[in-house]
Amino acid sequence: MVKSNRVHRRAALSTMATAALLTGCPLSVPETLPSLEAETSNDEPSVRTLVAETLEYERRTRGLSTMVNGAWQIFHGILAYGNEFEIDTPDGRVAAVEYFASGGTCDGFRPQPGNRFGERIGLRVELQPLSKVGQGHRDQWLAVVAQAGVLVDDEWSVDGRTYRISDWLRQAEYDVPLNFEEEFSWTLIPLAMYRPSDHRWTARDGLTYSTDLLLESEVQRDLAASVCGGTHRLIGIAYALRKRISEGATVNGPWAAARQHLETAIEMARTNQNPDGSYSTSYLHRTGWCQDLGELLGTTGHVLEFLSVAADLETLQSDWVERTVRKLCSVLEQCRGIDLECGVLYHALHGLVEYQRRIA
Repeated sequence: MVKSNRVHRRAALSTMATAALLTGCPLSVPETLPSLEAETSNDEPSVRTLVAETLEYERRTRGLSTMVNGAWQIFHGILAYGNEFEIDTPDGRVAAVEYFASGGTCDGFRPQPGNRFGERIGLRVELQPLSKVGQGHRDQWLAVVAQAGVLVDDEWSVDGRTYRISDWLRQAEYDVPLNFEEEFSWTLIPLAMYRPSDHRWTARDGLTYSTDLLLESEVQRDLAASVCGGTHRLIGIAYALRKRISEGATVNGPWAAARQHLETAIEMARTNQNPDGSYSTSYLHRTGWCQDLGELLGTTGHVLEFLSVAADLETLQSDWVERTVRKLCSVLEQCRGIDLECGVLYHALHGLVEYQRRIA
């Protein structure tokens, strides 16, 4: 049976909160932390304080379980909080990354042996598109693990066999020709984390692929027609470009095109931002208002996530980005005590985590 793709507080929802969810007018449930919107303009907390309090509150009051939730839900929590994200398992509450690395499973996560590469065996996680139980995009799990700070030589246990993350990555590279959807956003992220920017490899079709080849493909895609307004494509491009720059390598050819692509998207986000800092259901492509807090959290959270990865420090410290951060924290405060879809919630929180890290 397909599990709920929402994240629950451990305590049951109050009658008022449930009614608010059904009517589309969420009400805050009183909690121990002060109301963020109750502050007067003169006592407005600093953006750093606001982000820190919001992240800690959401981490402390929401949780997922391998007995209830599928892999799609859980890896979104890992995306936001990395190894700090804990889940309930039959053996108690544990760090999610450590649970899966030591052989733990849940609905939607059944990694399997892949192809043989010399003395090593690859590791593969099957695609389960549209299920919201298993990974919906190729290499999505690997991208989350990479962003969580797991190292390329770290071990990962499956059915008693010990693999390394490098085995998982090698299999992903080998299987690039199977990416018929031509979504390389998530593949670019572990490549950026674990490989040099000039990395090349031979895939299962016998052809040579490279990081810059996948990058060029992503830059050419129509953002407006892509999932989540193209923010995932932009994030993959941004991680790859950051790696290139960190190496001190020349930013030319497809790399220069990627930089221009990101700069254009950042300017689109600034131009199409609503006055209160939020974004429309068209993400960064058009202005527009949305009355649904879940929709607003999803669009605004995804745009901030992209900005937090791709923008320079001066942009992240600008007033217009701060407006987005404050709006996002305000919406999360309004949604306290209410079930939220995991993708919406944790992409927003990941945006805040990356923002916090960059401006620290």
